[in-house]
Amino acid sequence: SLVVLGAGVIASEYATVFRELGVEVTIVDRGQRPVSFMDPELSQGFVQAFGDAGGRYMPNENIESVEFDGIASVHTRLASGEVIEADKVVCALGRSANVERLGLDKLGITLTRRGQIPVDEHYRTVAPGTYAVGDVIGFPALASTSMEQGRRATLHVLGEPCPTSFNVVPIGIYTIPEMSSVGVSQAEAIATHGSARVGRAAFDEVSRAHIQGDTHGLLKLIAHPESQRVLGVHILGSGAAELVHLGQVAMMAGWTLDQFVETTFNFPTLAEAYRVAALDGINRPVTVQPTAELEAAAK
Repeated sequence: SLVVLGAGVIASEYATVFRELGVEVTIVDRGQRPVSFMDPELSQGFVQAFGDAGGRYMPNENIESVEFDGIASVHTRLASGEVIEADKVVCALGRSANVERLGLDKLGITLTRRGQIPVDEHYRTVAPGTYAVGDVIGFPALASTSMEQGRRATLHVLGEPCPTSFNVVPIGIYTIPEMSSVGVSQAEAIATHGSARVGRAAFDEVSRAHIQGDTHGLLKLIAHPESQRVLGVHILGSGAAELVHLGQVAMMAGWTLDQFVETTFNFPTLAEAYRVAALDGINRPVTVQPTAELEAAAK
């Protein structure tokens, strides 16, 4: 048995992996939903899938103490009074940049309030000739973005041209099922354009998901309310981190919902969900007001 403290990316990934291995897993979260920067519908779908797999998710809980009994069990006491007994506890309540021993103060570099290194659009610090990339400069702190930041910083060092725009970047979370997104959220689209077209395809509407025996999932498209240009893609389900790249390329090419409808996909594939979601988005009225939860997520 395992208690996971926290419900961010690392906490959620470890929780689902150990649950798949047959471990009794409880996630204790001080927030209202796991991986809170993702689309709320993805978070909700993740909680349902985790529960269906036998896991337990406890939102809005504060930790009072964690104590090892000296023999074989760890007791996690919550502010609500409940005590959870488990074999092990994983503490995944956040991380900080490992910069303490770099001597940054000698270079005149002052960290942000979050303990990260401030940089400009070319990843230059205030110290001449000194660049910083990756987790030490903060969000999104992904392996893919860190490598790309390093490439762009190197191009700048060598005086080679490189665009500074770095907007259409996917996020992949390797939970079971996976979560992935690219572009803006529903709340962000409504805040910018006043309304948005939202199309959804539940994986239980897709033949490939039934064949795989894995119908937990959702593909959600966010589009401009008038032009129907795709602005965001949010996916929960098997292969989400791979599937999102189709939406990423479509966004970079300026695709609209109609173009997904007019595209023939292999059958049976999970990619068909793009066509289903596009049809749903075209046939639904535009969404004018986000829910309170969506507004909170945007903030």
